[in-house]
Amino acid sequence: MTLENKNAYPDVCFQILDELKQKLAPYLSYHCYDHIIDVSNVCDKYIKIYKVDDHMAKLIRIAAVGHDFGYTVSSIDHEELSIQLLEPMLKPVLTTEEIDIVNGMIRATEVPQKPKTFYEKIIADADLDYLGREHYDDLSENLHQELLHFGLIKSDREWLDLQISFLESHEFHTLYAKWNRRKLKLIKLKELKAIQLEQINNK
Repeated sequence: MTLENKNAYPDVCFQILDELKQKLAPYLSYHCYDHIIDVSNVCDKYIKIYKVDDHMAKLIRIAAVGHDFGYTVSSIDHEELSIQLLEPMLKPVLTTEEIDIVNGMIRATEVPQKPKTFYEKIIADADLDYLGREHYDDLSENLHQELLHFGLIKSDREWLDLQISFLESHEFHTLYAKWNRRKLKLIKLKELKAIQLEQINNK
């Protein structure tokens, strides 16, 4: 996957991306380099759709490329780890206020998502954009394999139940995502529930 609109990204983004490429473990099949690029590209689309000013666009892009940086160390509390690990890279190029804004956007990706500002809503929706896209199955299977690696699920039934409960509880936050991602998400939820019902009936 290729980062789109590269020229719009500040230099610190490429420093972050270089470290991610080197440090992310190969067993991270979902929270991988391609996921970072995907979220960044979706954020770039939101920036254009909502005509976000250059200053805030820069901060959104930094948050997008850095939101899962904590995975270079641990999957546990990775949002807060991302904030801590990024600080030395951000301090030379951002003000304290700007870093606080970036940190807020990174925290907004934590599940269950609770974005407070419009810009936090953008990155929250970008992070879970795949829930309402046609390649849901491929990306969710990547997450499935990652959760198996960490021992967080142990069976296909657990995985099916987890997907259903997550899709039922999840809500998109921006109008764009509600109009353009919610429909396919609900179709997928209906498909998964049909599989679940079939399994119950076949017991």
